[in-house]
Amino acid sequence: MSASIYEAIKKEIVEAMKRGDTATRDYARVVKAELDRKGDGRPLPDADAVKILKALRVTAEENQNPFEVAFLDKFLPKELSEAEIEAWIRANVDFASLKSPMAAIGIVTKALGPAAPGDRVKKVVEKLVSRS
Repeated sequence: MSASIYEAIKKEIVEAMKRGDTATRDYARVVKAELDRKGDGRPLPDADAVKILKALRVTAEENQNPFEVAFLDKFLPKELSEAEIEAWIRANVDFASLKSPMAAIGIVTKALGPAAPGDRVKKVVEKLVSRS
């Protein structure tokens, strides 16, 4: 997604209004309001927006609201699998150059961003370190 998550949600509000889709419009406004609140009225960077959307998604799942889950999934980046993260690490991280093998976690999460959740990256790094 080339536009920021914040901008994409603002655009979704306008498009839903044009379609007469009040449910989408109203929920998009709720999500935007939450992003505005956390960003003190300024658009949030995508990494921060993803954290908020994930928290909203957990709530939507707990409330068993498939509409909200589907809406949020449209804006959340696809997360990489453990195999994809492992392949990226093997291609891009030289463990010998690191003071500690666990330093790779920071390198990977910074490079891959929200697509590679920290807990999943840690699990993959621990697996790779235990093999060596």
